[in-house]
Amino acid sequence: MKKILFTVALFVSFQTIAFCQTDSAVLKNAISKVRNLITDHIIEKAYLHFDRPYPYYVAGDAVYFKAYVTMGERHEPTKISGILHVDLIDKNDVLMKSLAIQLVGGTGWGDFSLPDTLRKGSYRIRAYTQWMRNDTHPYYFDQYISVSSINNVDRVAETAKQSAHPDLQFFPEGGNLVVDIHSKVAFKALGTDGLGVNVKGVVLDNDNKEVAKIAATHLGMGMFDFIPEEGRTYKAKITYGDGSQATVNLPAVEAKGITLAVNSDNPNKLSIEIKANRAYYKENLNKDLNMLIYWAGAVRTVKTKLDNEILGLDIPTSNFRTGILQVTLFSQTGEPLNERLVFIQNPDLLKLSLNTNKSAFAKRENVQLTFNAKNKDGNPVNGSFSVSVVDESKILVDENAENTILTNLLLTSDLKGYVEKPNYYFANINKDTRADLDVLMLTQGYRRFVWKQLLNDNASTTAGTYKPEQYMDIAGTVKTKAGVPLANTQVTLIPDAGAALRVEQTDAQGKFRFANMIFETGSHFILKTKSASGKNATVVTFDPPMAGPEISTANATEAKYNSNADILASLQGNQASGAMTASRESNKAALGADKSAGSNRKDNYRSSNLGGPGHADQVILGDDIKNSPTLSTALNGIARGIDFQGGVPYLKTSLVVSLNASLSEPMGLVIDGELTSGSVDVVNPNAVETVEVLKGPNASIYGVAGGAGILVITTRQGSSSSSAVSTEMSPGVFSVSPNGFYKAREFYTPHYNAGQQNSKLADPRTTIFWKPDVTTDADGNATFSFFNADGTGTYRVVVEGFDSKGNLGRQVYKYKVE
Repeated sequence: MKKILFTVALFVSFQTIAFCQTDSAVLKNAISKVRNLITDHIIEKAYLHFDRPYPYYVAGDAVYFKAYVTMGERHEPTKISGILHVDLIDKNDVLMKSLAIQLVGGTGWGDFSLPDTLRKGSYRIRAYTQWMRNDTHPYYFDQYISVSSINNVDRVAETAKQSAHPDLQFFPEGGNLVVDIHSKVAFKALGTDGLGVNVKGVVLDNDNKEVAKIAATHLGMGMFDFIPEEGRTYKAKITYGDGSQATVNLPAVEAKGITLAVNSDNPNKLSIEIKANRAYYKENLNKDLNMLIYWAGAVRTVKTKLDNEILGLDIPTSNFRTGILQVTLFSQTGEPLNERLVFIQNPDLLKLSLNTNKSAFAKRENVQLTFNAKNKDGNPVNGSFSVSVVDESKILVDENAENTILTNLLLTSDLKGYVEKPNYYFANINKDTRADLDVLMLTQGYRRFVWKQLLNDNASTTAGTYKPEQYMDIAGTVKTKAGVPLANTQVTLIPDAGAALRVEQTDAQGKFRFANMIFETGSHFILKTKSASGKNATVVTFDPPMAGPEISTANATEAKYNSNADILASLQGNQASGAMTASRESNKAALGADKSAGSNRKDNYRSSNLGGPGHADQVILGDDIKNSPTLSTALNGIARGIDFQGGVPYLKTSLVVSLNASLSEPMGLVIDGELTSGSVDVVNPNAVETVEVLKGPNASIYGVAGGAGILVITTRQGSSSSSAVSTEMSPGVFSVSPNGFYKAREFYTPHYNAGQQNSKLADPRTTIFWKPDVTTDADGNATFSFFNADGTGTYRVVVEGFDSKGNLGRQVYKYKVE
């Protein structure tokens, strides 16, 4: 007979720093540990909303994004950090470009221009704040994008590494199987590519007696139940979707134990059961049991005694916020016995509505869109949102596979491992999706904290090593020409925009810092130095920005190239099928260079060269040049066959003779994978890991751009170019161009008048409209307009965002173009 638990402690909210009063020392200790974790180190999360709902792009495209950065357990717009670092990482896990995005109210936006020389493959966009780096398992944002291009050494993107055979794992509810206790067991079958695969079979005991059937219900996951018996072992004989067969052992059965089960079939309540088998019950009769329920920075506690083999409790879910809830059972001595994750789905998200001025539109017609946002109580909210519109007829959106503000902040960021098709659980909530989501909770680990580590004071955070960034700094060192630091030297910073000048004094080591500044990359300043003796200093070096976190190895499953990017390239007219292009000719040359180099190739270094390491005429290591004042000074005389004029590199053999003059063409410049031109002095020598000189066949991989040679500069991992590039105008006077906040480009959308709507000039836009700066007024309203492109069919509008209290919202709207 089941006994109903009765001692339920009051609701506790850590957000308001209120804690429950309980006479249980075990619960007091557990609450204290959670409180210290939540209040002493508030977490930050980042989510990027992109300009299109699928992660496919073509070389030459721009990737637009809006960042939403939250703090705490309730996803409130962050007040901790004012800078978000957003990195573009290539398929070799090399940093290509890093942007510093200014956060205002927890939001900011930017973009990456994908070079048209980019090789086909899977790339990664990572976003983080310095504050996040204090976590052992930080909440960085990672999104893989598939980029198609005709400029390939290999016409087919690299194949992700795969396991040799499918894999099946079992997860008993509450953590263990116990003799004579009816148990639910979840399972997850993964194919060789790391994705869920169909599986079916039976569970047999050691006498080959069938005790349960196995059948996956969603993405290789499913659940079965049975009663383990004493002295028995169990195995599953299964058949995978590809026809292969296997036998997999189930976890061992405990002869004495206790289990925790949670039933969430009814969305209005959680039904919790604690079951002890006879052996455990006799040994622990009338001992205390303590339960702690944690969600969104709050706890509820339950204390009872083990005076019955089955104890039960129903808890209404109305007070829980949408998100992951963790139920943990502790013994009388405070040992964690069982744990269960549950996902709560309540109607507490923002209610967003979208409406157009017509039900159907013509090509290139103007669309007026009205947007409204309300909270769960129906009251208008002032919030920050972003809007994306795409022509769905080009590539059908796999709605279940979308990564959204809801899937990221509420689900995937709090779970260990890869979650396949996360929006399936949010797009169309019903009985089946709830059941499948519950199985997911049984098969994934919780990353916020692990009780055993927390109780042993081994929390997943470091002691505030990284301080939150709010503003930009310009810092450096003043020295004499002989390299002697100048102390007590006055340093004056004069903005070129008429703002107030600032004055600082150098310390004993000649260092200075202008802190808490707001400026964009490309801003110019005049810096003057004057020592105490009245003499002008002649050498100023600037500190490079803090190196970013180490780039983790790509997840093979997530990094798999998606061939839909090739369809997109074809639709955009960017793929010249069957034509001989400069790229194809350069591919032959590159392959030839590989062959001639043979096994003597030296490629044990990091490179952002399109051809990869080992395809350069000369490699210069950053450690050999890092102490030079400028990069051109460092390379002059070291880089063979290259002259530098004003920091611009020229091959000595690139002289072009015409009738009237002799001209020299500058070398192409590749900085962390991005093809550009101009002076190498935009990069601080201290930030350089390698410099590669490419001539002739090695440079031909860049097509026409490589005709005058290529200089490839790869900065140190996690680094970017110098925080300030300076030119000495006169003794002690410098022109300074620091790296500041990135200024996002405006998304271009054409405006058609009546005559232009019938123009034959093509409008091949994939992203029809992108607006990252949508703010609702006091009535919760916002309006905007844009013009359709040439495609007919269904256009898809997505709005995402949050309000000042951390309430999240997302809405999809579709309209027809005829």
